[in-house]
Amino acid sequence: MVKTFYEQESMHDEYMVNEYSHHKFDDDNILVTVETGAWVVLDRQEYDLLRLGKVEEDQELFKKLKEKGIILTEDNVDEVAKEYRKSKKQLTQGPSLHIITPTLRCNAKCVYCHSRAKPEAEEEYDMDEETAERTVDFIMEGPNDSIIIEFQGGELTLNWDITEHIIDYAKEKADEKGKDVQFSLVTNLTTMNEDIIESLKERDIMGLSTSLDGPREIHDHNRPYFGGGGTHEDVVHWIERIKTEFENDFNLNALTTVTKPALDHGPEIVDEFTELGFTGVWLRPLNNIGYAADTWEQIGYTMEEFYDFWNETLDYIMKKNRQGVEFTELMSMVFLKKILQAEDPMMVDIMSPCGAGISQLLYKYNGDIHTCDEGKINDEFRLGNVEESDWTDIIGNETVISMMDASSMEGYLSKNSPWEPYVGVCPIYTLESQGTIISKLPEDDKWNLYTDITKEIFRRIIFNENDREIFFDWYKTDRVFD
Repeated sequence: MVKTFYEQESMHDEYMVNEYSHHKFDDDNILVTVETGAWVVLDRQEYDLLRLGKVEEDQELFKKLKEKGIILTEDNVDEVAKEYRKSKKQLTQGPSLHIITPTLRCNAKCVYCHSRAKPEAEEEYDMDEETAERTVDFIMEGPNDSIIIEFQGGELTLNWDITEHIIDYAKEKADEKGKDVQFSLVTNLTTMNEDIIESLKERDIMGLSTSLDGPREIHDHNRPYFGGGGTHEDVVHWIERIKTEFENDFNLNALTTVTKPALDHGPEIVDEFTELGFTGVWLRPLNNIGYAADTWEQIGYTMEEFYDFWNETLDYIMKKNRQGVEFTELMSMVFLKKILQAEDPMMVDIMSPCGAGISQLLYKYNGDIHTCDEGKINDEFRLGNVEESDWTDIIGNETVISMMDASSMEGYLSKNSPWEPYVGVCPIYTLESQGTIISKLPEDDKWNLYTDITKEIFRRIIFNENDREIFFDWYKTDRVFD
């Protein structure tokens, strides 16, 4: 963690320079970052004093670098160590996010479905009551006292009785164990009905997430029904109903998975979300897994193309904010949380090490335990089954340990990168794209995408006062840029 040690004869008897990396935007703006996520922008003269170990010659610079944890003294080393531990909190808490798939059946066949959902009639892909209860029992035996159970599919509402039972049973067991449990449902909304709405209200389940890939033509191309025809009309119907009739009952969010047909339509996607009452959109790049691997030539693109789409769409979002429309891009928010608050938002595939198996687990309809959502269709990422495994089997699992090792930035070439504190690699994506879970970073297009996004966010913070203020407002922070 420490780069250099200097003994001083000034008022500072001794200090250490934390290991840092830098990026030169220009002579007056050199970004310096450290592993905790703290950062500072220096001019050439200030950077030279840091580089040569002479920061004590400028007392204001010394104070600033000490506050940032870029230089370490007896006064701040404990606090910097706390910040480092906080930045790696996924290593000490145990999994907090538990994803349950009550069924792999779905009434839609999305072109990029990474779950490879099964047709609606194939009920053998439903979770039964015994497996549901054993899954909850396993979750409650885990080390984390703060638990989120997220339901995914398939389409979870096609096995609604079991979903209800899991919620009720998990609440009962959480009370017995003295744990806090919250619930979130990821649904395509097309099978929503009055009974499900009332059931959710009775159980105080507010967290709902859905997918909306933009205007009708784009959405219906990406997300058709199994039997043909688009889902856009039905999705929008329930979005509008929930937003108007049940706005106090549910916190409804939506994300957009970007396919090739969407690349020229960023503003239209934003406008669709705005008109439906959303205050943000997650622009999600494709993963070349599941059905997406089968249709990549039709729906895929390079990460350079996605970056251009994201950047241009962010420009449009910034323009709307300057016009008084409060609207955010939620993937940017993830990186901003790391940059502005030095706090990891626990997004599994951009953590170091990756959070698969250590902050997130997935439970299939048959009780199989997998490292994460993306790993559920690959048996290489199966860790066990709720009927036969205990927590020691998971915590010490060789697959989890290998993924932690492969996704840790320690020892990677990224140690020379100023963006390393803010990004990570996904071993599952790496396996699909490179044939190994150990990433060759120069060839890792997802890593390069996230580093480019991080660099662009920093560029906007440093050089664009309007964007900087909007970014700060997104996090409701009064932090002063210095």
